[in-house]
Amino acid sequence: MTKEIKQKYDLGDIVFVNEYAYENSTQGKNHLFVVIADDDKAIPLEYFGLIVSSQINKSKENSKHKYNEPLSKSDENGLNYESIVKCDQLYNLPKDNVMFKIGHVDVDDFMRFIDAYDKYINQIDKELETV
Repeated sequence: MTKEIKQKYDLGDIVFVNEYAYENSTQGKNHLFVVIADDDKAIPLEYFGLIVSSQINKSKENSKHKYNEPLSKSDENGLNYESIVKCDQLYNLPKDNVMFKIGHVDVDDFMRFIDAYDKYINQIDKELETV
């Protein structure tokens, strides 16, 4: 794992985050994320990302989580293990909590993650329409 400390991270960067909040407000610590957006300001205050997990037993083929996408380890992305990206929850990553970059996903993987997240959002919208 190569550590590259930067002030600005790009879309598709895989970064190590020391602290983040789950949807239920509990705190998570020390995890990898794929950056999928920033706050579009000259000096970003926060990033938005999808969590990376080495729990490949939770792939969409093996679990109820149909929006988990596989991510193979490579020199480019810096992962040590075959992993999944959980595309059903967007995390707010405060800039001060992003410690360093370990790698970058290729464009095809990035677009696959965005597509899975869009499918998840569309599914939620459909469910809300029936309520």
